Amino acid sequence: MLSDYAIQHFKRNFILGISNGIFFNVGLAFLSGSTVLPVFMAHLTDSKVLIGLATSIENIGWHLPQLFVAAATIHYSKQLGVYTQAAILRAIAFLGIVIAIFILGDKNHTFLLILFFVLFTFFSVSGGLAAVSFIDIVGKTIPPNKRGTYFGMRMFFGGGLAALSGILVENILRSYAFPTNFGLLFSLALLTVILGLGSFALVKEPILSNSRPHKSLKENCSEAFSLFQTDATYKLLFLVRITIGAFSLAYPFYILYAQKTLNIEPEAAGIFLSFEMLGYLISNILWAYLSNRINNRLVLLLSAVCSVLPPLIALANLVFTLPLVIYALVFFFLGATNSGLFVGFFNYLLEIAPEEKRPLYVGFIHTVIFPTYFLSTLGGVIIQLTSFNFLFVLTLLLGLVSIHLSYRLLKVKK
Repeated sequence: MLSDYAIQHFKRNFILGISNGIFFNVGLAFLSGSTVLPVFMAHLTDSKVLIGLATSIENIGWHLPQLFVAAATIHYSKQLGVYTQAAILRAIAFLGIVIAIFILGDKNHTFLLILFFVLFTFFSVSGGLAAVSFIDIVGKTIPPNKRGTYFGMRMFFGGGLAALSGILVENILRSYAFPTNFGLLFSLALLTVILGLGSFALVKEPILSNSRPHKSLKENCSEAFSLFQTDATYKLLFLVRITIGAFSLAYPFYILYAQKTLNIEPEAAGIFLSFEMLGYLISNILWAYLSNRINNRLVLLLSAVCSVLPPLIALANLVFTLPLVIYALVFFFLGATNSGLFVGFFNYLLEIAPEEKRPLYVGFIHTVIFPTYFLSTLGGVIIQLTSFNFLFVLTLLLGLVSIHLSYRLLKVKK
């Protein structure tokens, strides 16, 4: 149940939260891990491992610190201050990336590569510092029967604008040489990310009525592990999350595979980005409806089904050369998988987590799944040791496992 204060400010918080999602979705489209970022990295290095690592870093940094942040701040009656401070750090780090690209881009690729990894890691970890606070605030301000609509609208409108941004990405990559083209793209990303962070910082957060007890970091971490051991649904959700998330194993390499086998130009990244955002956008209509009206288990199950389609389409290219528009469906289903996993996982987690334990539930599961975000790096290693096709077969098999596990999740009554 929401507090009276949360009910009073529901409309404001709902609009600000959706604005946050719109700006963030557009901003992150300008540095998409499946299109823009791999092409940017390919200008700096030939190493598939480093290209995969760049894609992994954002997710690793976002997930790794969450248990420790949750354990250190669970007793706070309000979480917005933690979010705001982390947001400022995040913006500063990304500003550093933009400046580095313009100054070093055509002078010293090695130094730019090192500096990018350092600043992008700082940017990502700052996101992890804010994540627990963000999810806890959503839990306190948005009722369960509105969360599907809440996350769905964030992604629907954000995804729609992000799909249109693919046209802009293509024009910028075609019209400007490196590093100006990526400097402009990352500047646009910085602007929209700042607007997104600022939107959520204006949310009216209710004070927690029953303050959580102040315990030591060690005690809270121990309690979080105990919750994981004793809650079977929580543990199964963890397994579903890591197996659906295994689609990231091949995530940054579909575009490189297309460059190799279909002889596409780098500016095709804009076309693929538009397809990915369309998948993100269109599927969100379905995810929001299923989350609100049926249950989030079905959202996760269908997301798992979507996750097997990109490697399947890529492998079909072995049999006959696919037209560009057919191969672009790889990115459509990547977008659908991403959005469905986000909506289904977050809403299911908020449903099973008791309010007084919510930060621990959120922080622990996000911290223990962080190793899976090295999967893109592992994907680069696999390609260098074997082939693209072996990587796609492995990704397909893991997707089939995720379908089986998703089917086992118990329904949560709305």
